[in-house]
Order: sequence, then structure tokens, then C-alpha cells
Amino acid sequence: MTEERSTSQPHGGDGRDARALRGTPREAAAGSASSPRVHWALPAVALFLTTLSVLVYEISLTRAFSVLLRYHFVFLVISVAVCGLGLGGLLDYLLRRHWPLWSRSLSAMGVPLLLLALLYPGVVLLLFGTQLSLYLTSLWVLAAVCLPPFTCAGVFVSHLFARHSAASGYLYFADLVGAALGSLSVIAILQLVGGVNAALACGLMAAAAAAVVFIWARSRGGATASLLLFIALGGLLQQNLTRRLVDLPYLSPTAGYVANPLYQDLGTGNPRPQLLYSDWNAFARTDVVRYPDEQGRFDPHSDLLVFTDGEVPTNMLHFQGDLQAQAQTLTRFLGMYPFRAFQPKRVMLIGPGGGLDVLLALSVGAEYIEGAELNPSIPYLVRKFRDFCGPVYDYQNVNIQVDEGRSYLSRSRQRYDLIYMALTKTATTTSSSMALTEGYAQTTEAFEAYFDRLTEAGALAFICQEPPLLLRTLMTAWTAVQNQTGADPQTAARHLAIVDWSPSAEALAPYRHLLIMTRRPLTPERSAELAKLAIACGQEPVFFPGAYEQSPFAELTRRPLTTRQFVESINRSRPRKMPLNLLPCPDDQPFVLDLNFRPPAQFWALAAVTGGLVVVLSLLAWPGIRRRREVSGQAFAGQVVYFSLLGAGFMLLEVSLIQKLILYLGYPVLSLSVILFALLLGGSLGSLYSQRGETAAAGRRIPRAGLGVLITGLVVYAVAAPLMKATLFLDIQTRSLITMLLVLPLAWFLGMLLPSGLRLMSVQNPRGVPWMWGVNGLSSVSGSVLAMLLAKLWGFSWVFLTGLGLYLLVIVLAGSGSAFRVGRDGPEATPARPEPEVVET
Repeated sequence: MTEERSTSQPHGGDGRDARALRGTPREAAAGSASSPRVHWALPAVALFLTTLSVLVYEISLTRAFSVLLRYHFVFLVISVAVCGLGLGGLLDYLLRRHWPLWSRSLSAMGVPLLLLALLYPGVVLLLFGTQLSLYLTSLWVLAAVCLPPFTCAGVFVSHLFARHSAASGYLYFADLVGAALGSLSVIAILQLVGGVNAALACGLMAAAAAAVVFIWARSRGGATASLLLFIALGGLLQQNLTRRLVDLPYLSPTAGYVANPLYQDLGTGNPRPQLLYSDWNAFARTDVVRYPDEQGRFDPHSDLLVFTDGEVPTNMLHFQGDLQAQAQTLTRFLGMYPFRAFQPKRVMLIGPGGGLDVLLALSVGAEYIEGAELNPSIPYLVRKFRDFCGPVYDYQNVNIQVDEGRSYLSRSRQRYDLIYMALTKTATTTSSSMALTEGYAQTTEAFEAYFDRLTEAGALAFICQEPPLLLRTLMTAWTAVQNQTGADPQTAARHLAIVDWSPSAEALAPYRHLLIMTRRPLTPERSAELAKLAIACGQEPVFFPGAYEQSPFAELTRRPLTTRQFVESINRSRPRKMPLNLLPCPDDQPFVLDLNFRPPAQFWALAAVTGGLVVVLSLLAWPGIRRRREVSGQAFAGQVVYFSLLGAGFMLLEVSLIQKLILYLGYPVLSLSVILFALLLGGSLGSLYSQRGETAAAGRRIPRAGLGVLITGLVVYAVAAPLMKATLFLDIQTRSLITMLLVLPLAWFLGMLLPSGLRLMSVQNPRGVPWMWGVNGLSSVSGSVLAMLLAKLWGFSWVFLTGLGLYLLVIVLAGSGSAFRVGRDGPEATPARPEPEVVET
């Protein structure tokens, strides 16, 4: 007796699964007498709810972990956990092989969904509400705890596709629609309930999906259990919303570099810092904190710090409306220096934060102040704490917009006397597989855009904390000036100046290093004047060309050097330390904070492990498949390669598309949602189209769809940059529509390939469907990691082209017949006997 029902006629009709899902009158003849007659909407709704919950849960976990931990570490954790989607397919294969009831009972599909509904809140409670929180900085503990929910989801999805593989087009349509709506709804969910409660809410979706499956299976007991679980989880969510039973835990001081500093500070200290207010949104969690003074006392008038995701604090000063008095207190503050030096009338603030930057501009009499704040919670909190910090965002000459600063400036037609960016948070997107990406505020093209928006007497001021970041930014600004002016390196260096914080000056940590880039080159007289002002303000002049030049910066004006030569000289001056990559970062490789020449070793390991799993597990599976004589070794290997190429190729294209288009749309969370929605929606429509015709049509459609991916992908690659440049001035709604129209044709062809392959599997290797689903899931994780590795080495353009190259291999594989045998009459297959389904009543 076979373990899986027959899904088609010998020559490749749609099969009884497709007819059963559509609920046609032929179902009774095609299936057993006991098979329930149901509409295809029921399994599709269950699949829709499951994929919706998985995407929301993945992003919610990413958001919660990103508050506590460094985002490179979070990316590794989530990547390992998402491997569960692939491992679930492999587990489903083993269950179907060794437990016959699993294959025959419709109710069996509801079991992993019930477990999923329990595991969603269970993982949150374990990690954040028990002693397990002490191990939050352990990669393998976190990954092991987070793996089971994704594995359960993978088991259910794989089982549903294996049971109804001939109807893969319909099912994959529901799968992608659920993910598409999840990419949009997660913004509202995170905004309303926050990262922790969003993860708890996913249990409600999984319980609802389980109820749908049990109703489909006519299992009253299962449906009742799902309803009771839904009610219990709803009560838990309500209690946590009102009483905060579980929230993000504080971390031990021994957590090390992988933990964000705020939650280490909150976990230690005597007394601990006071957490005054927290606000969640889809971009970040924002915390307002008061630290004790040196005597351990809390002064109600002391400055507050506003943290974004537990790091990059911005100061919120106690201000009662007296600008003159406030200016006196900030005279010796490093951030005040560029305002005093250039006396700007029109100011652009990139990341104005808690209002300190606005006060600096107001104190020197700036006539008009614009600002672009990436975190939407910041303006809300500044106004909420108005009694403490004053109406700094509400002056008539102050205009603060929620936007990405580089994108805002690129759309602006104004020129500014001063562009000011202090401690700018460069991680513009930290969700899902895009957590490694740094951002675009400090790339070479960004500094070229800033230079272009300066008045003739204008300047850009950049403040950071760490010396290596100052050096990389100096190289970036130096390169940008050369590109914009055509000047030689020595002349371009005369547009730059550096000032360091002095311990004797006013300290507002972590304002330590100031880089200035001027539109006009600094004359020796102007440099001397600026250096004297720095000394008068209690700061330390480091580099003022022609007047004050400390080593090693003096080399910039004394002899012709390239950026690479200067970086090599810096590394030679520190022989016993690891060489730093201080070269400028282009938009194509925006890893500004990563100062290593090579990608992290952990990412190579993860890519190798996930890729190796596909090979090793396939080799282990082959002896059992060979004994059944259902498929040749060449066909099995071809099918493994086919579904591996689809998983890795899709992720390479998705990651590179998101990074290429994120600047065009501006606000990163909206950009991510719009691009994912377009990709998933287009893919779902392509999947629905792939269900048309007999199964033979699926075999002929694969090479055509692959060719469509190549053609539309090359069109996107060629026209995206000029199209975005020509339409950047349009409003956000129009730009979002243009983005979707650009992505949809490519996504439409992408959506055809997986369901077409599964339909062919339904007649050539039906028992291998869950195995290939698992292979595709593991390869997707490999693809997301590989995208980051290739982007670090060669750039996102090569990531996109590599993805297209994988789809070229798909065309070659399908055309050669190595994976699927397609004759004139359709796919060749050996008919399998249908097994009766066990329907519980």
C-alpha cells in the first residue's frame, strides 16, 4: 500500500486532488467513498492563516531580539530558526513513510497547527519570562528554542502540498497571498501591540488555522479544542496587554558585545537607570531613560537619553524656553562647534533625535530648520515630554518630517548652509533576512548628494563616537569631493576638517569626533580661524588644512595619495592589530559599520551548513527512494537541484531588489512592505495562472517562465536606476505604485516555477513532494545568507545577476529533462493506487 494518494492519471491530468480542492462533482468518482466533498477555499484559508502567522512571527521575533541584541547576531538566530520551515518538510516525509495514519487522516494536518498555536506564545514565555533569559546571548540556545514553531509550520505546509500537489498552483497562491498581507499587516500589528505581543497574537492565527483544518476534516473534537485554545490565547494576550506579564528582560553585564548597551545597563547598576517610557513601532522600540548621577541620585532636571532599539542614544535636554541661557550651557559642547563656526541661516538635520540638534540651530539664530527623522516614535516622544524638553519641534521655523534623511535630501530642491548629522543610526532595516544590511546614510553617493545640496559657503558636519568610523567617513567624504569637483586628492583634502572632543569640554557622550566637509576649499586663513575657534570652545583641533595638521592626516595635503594607499598606511601604523577596511562604501555595498575586509565567518558557516544539509539529507533519502523504484537517480538529483535553485535564486533576487529600491521609497519599513507585497502578490498571481491546463502544460511552462524571469529581471536591472532618478520628485503614493508596477511582472514569472514543479512531482515522484519542499526551504535560508556574503564581497548588483544566473540554470535543467520527463502527451508517470482518507466525524 502506498503512503500517498495518487494525484493524477498516468498521462498527467490535473488529478483528483485538484478536482477535490475545487469541489467538483467528479470528486466522488476520483476519490474513495469516504472522501469529504469540500470547497478548495477551506485548505487555502488554513494555509493563508498559517503563512500570515509565520511571517508576522518571524518579523516580531526579529524586532524583539533587535532591541536586546546586535542585529548581525539577530540575523544569524532568525536564519537558523527559519531553517525549521525546510526541516518541517523533511519531517513530514519521514512521518508519511513510517506512520501510515499520518498520510490517510485529514485530521492529522490539524495537529502541527495546534502545536504551532501553543509554541508561538510558549517560545516568548520561555525566552522572556523564565531563567532561560540568562542565555539570550547564546546563538544555539536561541536558535534551538525558536526552531520548533517554524518546524511545525513547515510540517503542515509540506503535508498540505504533498496531499494536494496537483493543485499546487491554488495552494501556492494562498500561501503567497497570506505572506503578502502579512508584510503589510505586520506594520499595524507592531504599531498597536509591540513586538512581544505581536508574537503572542500569532498563536490566535494558528489556532484559527487549526480550526479550519478540523472543520474540513469534520472533526468536532479537533474544532472544539482549537476554539478553546483560541479563547485561552486571546485571554493571555489581553492580560499581557493590560498587565505586562511578559516583557523584554534585562541582560547581564557579562552578555558581551552581542547585547545592546541599554538592556545591559538596566540589568546592572546600583541604582539602575530609570526606564520612563517605551514605545513600539514597526521600525524600532524607543525607550526614554534617566541615568543616576555620580552619587547615585536621580535629578528630575537631568538630561534624558532616548534609545532606539537599545542603542544609539540621543539626548533630550531639560529646556524651559530660554534659548540664550541654553546656548551658554552648550558653548563648550562639540556638537555646538559647527553652528558657531558657520552661523547657518538654513539648516538640515539628519536624525534630529530628542531635540538637542534643534536647540543647537535655534541658539545661533537659524532662520529655517528642516529635519528628517527615521524613527516615527521620536517626534511623538519629544512632544509627549514637552513639559521637560520644551516645544522644540513646534517652533514656527522648525519642520521635522518622518523620513530617511538621504532620500529626503535627494527629493529636496533646497540648498543648506549646514547639513548636520550626529550619531546617525545607519541600520535602516533590521527585519527578517535583511538584518545584516547597514543603510545608505554614509555611502559615497550619500556624501555626493549632501555636497550637492550645500550653499557655496555651506558645510556638512558629521559626529560619531568611534575613531575607525571617523576614518572611514573621512575617506568617504574625500572621495565624494573628488567625484563632485574633479579635483585632485590634495586639493579635495582642503574641503575637510576634523575636531575631537576634549575631556575639559562639556561632555555629552558619545559625541567624540567631528568631521566637516565644506563646499568651498578652506584657505589657510580660514583654517586657522576655525582652529582657533575650536581651541576657544575647549575642543581639540586635529586637521585644518594649511593651518593645523596632525599625523596621519597631514599626509592628505602633502603628497598625492589614493584612499587605498592612505588606508594601507593607517593599517601599517598598527601592526599588531587586525587590519581595518576603511575604504569608502558605495551604495552597492552599504556595509558602513562592518570594518572587516571579509564577511563574518559565522555567515560562511551558516551558508555551508544549510547547503550541506540539502546534500547530506538527499543522499540519506535516496536508498529508500531507489528501493521503491519510483524515480531514477538522475531524476531525483535533478529534482533536488531544481528546487534548490528556486529557493536560493528567489532569495537572491528578493534581497537585492529590496536594497536597490529602498532609497527610492524613503521610509525603510514602508519600502520593505511595499516591495515584499509586490513580490508576493505578483508571485501569487503567477502561481494561480500556473494551475491552468493539464499537468503536461506545467512541464512546458517551466522553461518559458524561467525565460520570463531572465527577460523581466534584465529589464528591471537596466531601467530601475534611471526610472527612479527621473521620478524621485513624485509623492510617496505614486512612487509606491511605480515600484509595484516595476516588480510585478518579474514576480509573476517567479510565482509559476515552484507550483509547476510540484505538479510534475505529483505524477513522477509523489512521495518526494515533502522532501523537495524541505529542500526548497533550506535553500531559501542559504540564499538569504549567500546574498549578504556576495553583497559584502562584490555588491548587490552582482547578487541580483547571480540570482538571474540561477534561473538560467533552471531553464537548462528543465530543457534537458534531467529533473522532469515531459513527452508530447505529458509527463510520464506510473499510476499509484489511491488510499482512503480517514475522516473523523
